[in-house]
Amino acid sequence: MKKILFILVAVVLASCGARKVNIEKSTVKKDSIVETKVTVTTLENKQKTDSTNITTTIDDHEITITPIDTCKEIVVEGKVYKNVVLKIKKTKTNSLYINKKKESETKLKDSVATIKANKTETSESKAKHIEKPVDYWWILWILLLILTLYQLWRNRLSLLKLL
Repeated sequence: MKKILFILVAVVLASCGARKVNIEKSTVKKDSIVETKVTVTTLENKQKTDSTNITTTIDDHEITITPIDTCKEIVVEGKVYKNVVLKIKKTKTNSLYINKKKESETKLKDSVATIKANKTETSESKAKHIEKPVDYWWILWILLLILTLYQLWRNRLSLLKLL
């Protein structure tokens, strides 16, 4: 009876090694915002210059002298003319036309761009840690097995009589 009680106590006290499992779940969220602004600056400069210079000089001297009597002398401006039809024509024309046209156009465009974007990034991670302590109970089981086999071998004659 003592032997059976000893075996039962040994079985109850001996247990298999328990393992501890630790699961960690973590979620990482990254948010970033990017904004785009475009600023366009236009500078226009127009200059027009128009100058016209017209100079006209006309000298026209036209003298036509026809005498009534061809026998008499004619005195014109201190000159004596006899029996002549006098026709003096002086024409002097100076025309000067100057046109200066200047047109300039300047355009300057400047643009500045600023970018702003919204980005959301989510990452999930799962980590599983298993802790299993070292179990030396298997040595006890082997010792119990050896003791049991030894007791069976020692009491083999009494066991054969029971069968």
